[in-house]
Amino acid sequence: MRDKALILFRKGQVAEALELLKDNRDDMGMQVLLREHLVGEGNMQAAMPLIERLANQHGAEAHVSRSIAALAGGDVQAAARECETALRMDARLATAHNHLARARHNLGRGAEALESFRQAIDLDPGYAQAWYNLAHVYRATGRLVDSIQAYQQALELAPGFQAARLNLGITQSLADEPAAALANFEQLLEADPAHVEARVNAGLALHVLGRLDAARRNFEQVLEQAPRHANAWCYLGILLNEQLDTEGSRQALLTALKLNPGDIEARVELAGVYEQSNNLEDARQAVEEGLRLDPSHPALKLEAARLERRSGNASGALEVLNGIRPDRLPPRLAQQFFFERGQALDRNGDWDEAFEAFRAGNELASRSPRRAAIDPGGFERRCGAITDWLGAGAPGIEPGAGELDGDTGADLCFLIGFPRSGTTLLDTFLNAHKSVYSIEEKPTLERIVEALRDRGQGYPGVLEDISSGDVAALRSRYRQELDRQAGPVPPTTTLLLDKLPMRTLNVGLIQRLFPRAKLLFALRHPCDVVLSNFMQSYADNEAFIHFDTLEESANMYRRVMDVWVRYQPYLGLDCLPTRYEDLVADAASEMGRICGFLGLETSEEMLDLETRLAERGRIRTNSYQQVAEPVYTRAAGRWTHYARHFGDALPGLQPFIERFGYAAAENGGEGQ
Repeated sequence: MRDKALILFRKGQVAEALELLKDNRDDMGMQVLLREHLVGEGNMQAAMPLIERLANQHGAEAHVSRSIAALAGGDVQAAARECETALRMDARLATAHNHLARARHNLGRGAEALESFRQAIDLDPGYAQAWYNLAHVYRATGRLVDSIQAYQQALELAPGFQAARLNLGITQSLADEPAAALANFEQLLEADPAHVEARVNAGLALHVLGRLDAARRNFEQVLEQAPRHANAWCYLGILLNEQLDTEGSRQALLTALKLNPGDIEARVELAGVYEQSNNLEDARQAVEEGLRLDPSHPALKLEAARLERRSGNASGALEVLNGIRPDRLPPRLAQQFFFERGQALDRNGDWDEAFEAFRAGNELASRSPRRAAIDPGGFERRCGAITDWLGAGAPGIEPGAGELDGDTGADLCFLIGFPRSGTTLLDTFLNAHKSVYSIEEKPTLERIVEALRDRGQGYPGVLEDISSGDVAALRSRYRQELDRQAGPVPPTTTLLLDKLPMRTLNVGLIQRLFPRAKLLFALRHPCDVVLSNFMQSYADNEAFIHFDTLEESANMYRRVMDVWVRYQPYLGLDCLPTRYEDLVADAASEMGRICGFLGLETSEEMLDLETRLAERGRIRTNSYQQVAEPVYTRAAGRWTHYARHFGDALPGLQPFIERFGYAAAENGGEGQ
């Protein structure tokens, strides 16, 4: 009968196996198998009556049951002694070796625990729970590959072993295999949609894979079932922070800490929320509270180093970072470490070391699991389609006669350029003007592009075929997106500033839909732009995955600016180029020039840092740190410190350096 039960377990027919075991209450072998199943699944409430009954009997298995009870009660020494007694009675009892190994592991005797687990498996190769416990020990000692293999062996013997499948998924997550982990969590949820831990961990895997909305639904569903699930609150807070929901993230993390004050991960993320919101005082307090609980926690030390650097103490930041072992960090945290180290070294004037740190950070970024969902050729195809269309004369770029009436965009200004060209700084200046309302890097026009891509010739060729009626409908759709993304617009607003640097590629669509809109084209020395993108830890998308090396970053710049140059014969929009170097050298003069172009009176509020930050709220881009400082010029010409690393990237940038009126590359990076 015991063999029949084992066959049912191996077929994944757990309910049938359990029914058979429970029907054979007087069969010791069957009851031991039931005990092992319940203990393996962690169902101690159901297991304890059986354990107590078996412990009151005679023989070696009675001592094993007493060992399990002792371990459950926290008496690890007694647990080991009971199994040793059992083995003196029967040296070949696999269950005694298994539970002795559990006790030895809890006593910190890792090598002996491994040996005992191996003996249990040698004596009974079909002992799924011994494989499962062995996997636990492997994971605890950092042997993730061995751990995964042991969990898989347990599942081969017992496919319905839920605890083994859950822990296999968790270990795969730790090994940076989120897709494989998610498959295991989803299998558990298919069998039991109310499996809270499977749903929490499915949310984590989805988050790592970049499927943020699906991850959020999982966390929220867990909290509907278990409102006091501290980890779910923490993970929801981490996700909301990535979605830039500052207050939602803060509240979720504070709830997690109320439920579990010792949650270091929640304290790390809370510090990050405050730091990314430029609330450095609260960030420092969160870090200090965390370090009191765990002075050596690497993520807290990383946040502490970032705060040191932001306070101007680059050498202090490096001292903190030097106490972190990046080779012992999970990949995502190691990536953050190298980018932060690079920033501190750059600020400290150690440029060659900084370059190596950025290179290491980018190399880790290139292996992100999220990259698997991104088409590496997607951005080039987008550029190629626009280039081909421009080569054919940009058909459809000019508004038709009936399209110069109605909503022609006279209240719109599109701030474009290339990432890291100073668009965020300029945006904060303009947003401080009472007549300007900024929509920062949200997919307003991009929703129109997505809709057009599926029509006719595809985008942008379809512009040749769209009618005046189509234009009116697309204008209306853009305004709906603007309303949805922007939120309430102040009544003093006369100009809507829609900022997204890579929208440079879509100025033809802007001209067709909104021929009276204005363009602000942000410029910065091309070498500084290329370097700055290489220095950033970006969220992955079709464009940003191409900044992993200086050469790739330069190629991206050349590709986008080549499209911009090709646009020039066809553009009739009012466009003002504005240079980052001019803005940081004399903000009042440059903002006066920009306001004149936009038809605005100059405003003193734009020049006041505190007013700019108060009006802007949380910055959505990687420039959030820079715009929180008084305007500085140290980033102009930064590339000269890294000139020797540009190599073959430099000649390809030279035409744009000259076209945009900068000094020849060999003479440095200051604007002329």
